Amino acid sequence: MEQAYTVLFLILLFGLGLGILFALIRAIRGPRTADRIMGVNMIGTLSLLAITVLALFLKESWLLDVSLIYGLISFLAVAVLAMTRIRRRGGVDREPEDDRYE
Repeated sequence: MEQAYTVLFLILLFGLGLGILFALIRAIRGPRTADRIMGVNMIGTLSLLAITVLALFLKESWLLDVSLIYGLISFLAVAVLAMTRIRRRGGVDREPEDDRYE
């Protein structure tokens, strides 16, 4: 049974790594700023999940503390990116524009 859990954890970590790679591609390619922000948010979420799965796999509880701190830092990074985008566009009440080529 222990070997089945090992295989399951390794498959999960591989899948999460693949998801991080695809989210990184989305964050780089865009085409809109909102797509980039969502890509960064997805990278943070998948990394948090990967650290949590790794904590279960290695049976190390301190990695759960690391994942909580990483989640807070990731949230702050996405909030700062969103606020930068709002300031650059002139506020929230402004009419939405097609920012595909920013």
